[in-house]
Amino acid sequence: MKKLKITALALLAMIAISLIMPLTEVKAAATLEVKATAGMSGKAKAQSAVPLQVTIKNNGEDFSGDMAINAAGSYEIASARVVPIDLAAGEEKTFTFYLDGSNYTYMEGDLFAFYSGGIEQGKKVAYKGTKQLQANFLDPASTFIYTLTDKSDRLAAYLRLASLVPQNNLEIFHLNQLKDYTLPDSVQGLAMADIMVIDEVAIADLTQKQQEALLGWVQEGGTLLLGAADQVEATAGIFQESLPLSLSQEMTTISAETLTKLTGGGIFTQPISMNVATNNEGSVSVLTDNETILASKKKVGSGEIIQTAFSLGDQPLASMDGYAALIAKVVNLQSIAQQGMMRQGQSPLERMSYELRDVNELFPSFEVSVSYMLIVVILYILIIGPILYIVLKKMDKREHAWWIIPVLSIVMSIALFIIGAKDRIVQPQVQQSAFYKVNEDSSVNGYYIESILTNRSGDFVVNADQQTTAIATRSSIDLTGGNMGNLHESSYIKENANGSTLTLRDLSYWSVQSFGGKTAAQNIGKMDIDITLKNEKLTGTIKNNFPFALKDATLISGTKEVKLGDIEPNGTLQVNKEFKTTILQNPSIYNNYNYSYPTKTEEVDPLRIERMKNLALPLVENDRQPVIIAWADQVIAGVELETSASMSPITVLIQPFNGNVELVGPFTMKLNHFTYTVNSLTTNGYADKMEGELNNWYLSEGLHEVTIMMPDQFMNDVQSLDELTISNKDVQRMQLSLWNNETDIYEPLVDTKQVLTEQISKYFNEEGELRLEIQYGPNPSGEQTKLPGIELKGVAKE
Repeated sequence: MKKLKITALALLAMIAISLIMPLTEVKAAATLEVKATAGMSGKAKAQSAVPLQVTIKNNGEDFSGDMAINAAGSYEIASARVVPIDLAAGEEKTFTFYLDGSNYTYMEGDLFAFYSGGIEQGKKVAYKGTKQLQANFLDPASTFIYTLTDKSDRLAAYLRLASLVPQNNLEIFHLNQLKDYTLPDSVQGLAMADIMVIDEVAIADLTQKQQEALLGWVQEGGTLLLGAADQVEATAGIFQESLPLSLSQEMTTISAETLTKLTGGGIFTQPISMNVATNNEGSVSVLTDNETILASKKKVGSGEIIQTAFSLGDQPLASMDGYAALIAKVVNLQSIAQQGMMRQGQSPLERMSYELRDVNELFPSFEVSVSYMLIVVILYILIIGPILYIVLKKMDKREHAWWIIPVLSIVMSIALFIIGAKDRIVQPQVQQSAFYKVNEDSSVNGYYIESILTNRSGDFVVNADQQTTAIATRSSIDLTGGNMGNLHESSYIKENANGSTLTLRDLSYWSVQSFGGKTAAQNIGKMDIDITLKNEKLTGTIKNNFPFALKDATLISGTKEVKLGDIEPNGTLQVNKEFKTTILQNPSIYNNYNYSYPTKTEEVDPLRIERMKNLALPLVENDRQPVIIAWADQVIAGVELETSASMSPITVLIQPFNGNVELVGPFTMKLNHFTYTVNSLTTNGYADKMEGELNNWYLSEGLHEVTIMMPDQFMNDVQSLDELTISNKDVQRMQLSLWNNETDIYEPLVDTKQVLTEQISKYFNEEGELRLEIQYGPNPSGEQTKLPGIELKGVAKE
């Protein structure tokens, strides 16, 4: 008996050891050590694609498999990134990845997961090292400036740019001086940059992929600043045909006094030497001294190239105190900083998820026809009741009713199911909503969201091209279940030579899953718009150069809009419409979000279009031009389901244009004809416009600068400005001063309603901008305020 007990104990011990052994083996094999850092020099911009540098050391046996990066770009939209890695025993490797829209605020669990043999069928392996990523994630309103220069001392003055935008965090990164840094060969790698400065570095010496990445970054909205250099046309590489200036060998000088005036008070002690330059076709001068061009710009996609006729880093300019003010003027730093402030809050992808996703996930097959169901029920009753009775009675087979009735019920139920669900059974259904800005070079860029109604359970794979990203939206189960640390278990992205694939894992039968991202396309087409406003009437033409029809073309100017009609492919629409306004201007962006929910199938698509229109307007808010907006039932986004699917696409296109305005005689410009931007001059100050309001703002106590802009090119039609009225709408908390461009000083405005009639033009700069300084406060209640009102009277040219 004793021996039997000993034998039993030994057997139990062997079983316990056998259960423990596999765990020990997996743990022993998982000897991966990981160290990860994000951003540039430890700094990263939230809501932007962020570089992630990962160093992995293998202290065990050979490893071949996948690494999943559980980095959540936002609460609503997030997918893991999966990359294949191979590490021999004892090997150490460093990888650089770029994560879309990351801020890591929503991370839970481990940052990484490793699968030996691959994520699909492999075995999960533990690791040690970085579990949570520590990085200094800065506000999305921050301005990042990258420089490419062989000697960072040449651009040392750029560090002083931060003092010119105290309300906005500004960071300078000299790329050539960063340890082990290589210029990215993808647009994502440059996404954090707002401005790229290239100083006497030949773009042509970069690899073709690096040049294409730089071009793609500009097309998506980046600002590229190029200085004068020997043979700059030959060394511009991929930008050779896009340069704003032609530089001659002839040299000229600009005096210190002129530089001081051009920069609004910058301190210069010596004249500077520069090339005599002329504008290339499509260029616009940004800084001139009479006929002498100091800098010009040219649109490239949604971004621009700015080129100077002087070297960016040569002495004595680079060491003078006013140099930072000169560069700020050339690149319009205040405007770029203001654009950064607009990035605060939800990212475009998050807004799209909140405002468009719900209606995009409504499929026509969800609707059940009550009349159809009623007809079927009535037919069933008739067949089972009197019809069956009469037939069986005539055949004298009434005793067979006991089995005929249930068989008929089953057959009719199956038939009813097949007829009602035929659209869901054959193939998955897809609805895509996309909105784009149309650029002058026939390229488009924007965002999309796509929803899948599955016809089976399991994984679904989405392929995206190199100009399109695809990230899954989070399901309500994931959000309430707190699975953010296990992103790869619900969806993951793998890059490939043609772009990327998004795998949506373990979707349920007849479930709906959405994904979305940024998208762009080249040489798609544009509209040729030639419209004139005269005597409150629009006349002209719109030619559709897209290879598909445009529907419901609508002109939007300020708060007004007018429908113009449909335009066939390569067709021309004749415009002849009443339009009760005297000017054409950029759209006033309101929060027109429609919170209604469709109750009928025919209400879904109009609501999709309306919400996309509201999401598209911010894409053009910096253009200062009226727009034409239209939609098409056409797919442009380079993304598709790997399996065949029934597609229902709607694409909204918005294009700014130069409207011709023929003013006649006297005119009056009122508040809603101008565009306001506010720049807080107080450290940690803020200026936030209330959504849905024309002129209501929240301001911090302190100093603010208000720029009031006329419509683009409006001054070209003005003969004289006769009367300027500025009204202080908050005299208890607001003191106003008006900038005089001739004296370069602010003049206090004492009266509540100040009326100026002498030399009005001296208060407007060459861009038609008026500048006010506001000393605001005290404001203990934190209530909103109204910015100053403005009214301008004048006479138009004959």
